[in-house]
Amino acid sequence: MNKLIYILVLFISNNLFSQTEIDWLKLRDVYYKSEYREDVDGYFQTPYFGETVELLDNKEVVITGYMLTLAPDEGIYVLSQNPYADCFFCGYGGPESAIELRLKPGHDSFFMDELVTVVGILRLNRLDVSSGVYIMDNAIAIKK
Repeated sequence: MNKLIYILVLFISNNLFSQTEIDWLKLRDVYYKSEYREDVDGYFQTPYFGETVELLDNKEVVITGYMLTLAPDEGIYVLSQNPYADCFFCGYGGPESAIELRLKPGHDSFFMDELVTVVGILRLNRLDVSSGVYIMDNAIAIKK
């Protein structure tokens, strides 16, 4: 009986602390509305996230994409649904097809467009106009 309880507790705790695997299709559940913001003295495309995305806010997630090494010396990395030549700021997709990464210290170096799986805490950004709509904190990138 003790073994059964131990196995049951182990199974339940494993599920409680595991990451949620997401894909880029799920992150498309967002729309933008042009709104005036006094702090930037102008109009800004404010993101409004759907219910499925709202549930991911501040949760540990796993997603695979292309590493964009925008300024590695400054720690600026982006995970993209598409390679650099086809990323959203080149005309393909929208801001929801990229995640700003805040990698943990001591991370590997990466090549542009290297396929990686990233684990981290997903944050939905509604206010900071200088960052992406999705930010991943405490991120660890695993090379494929």
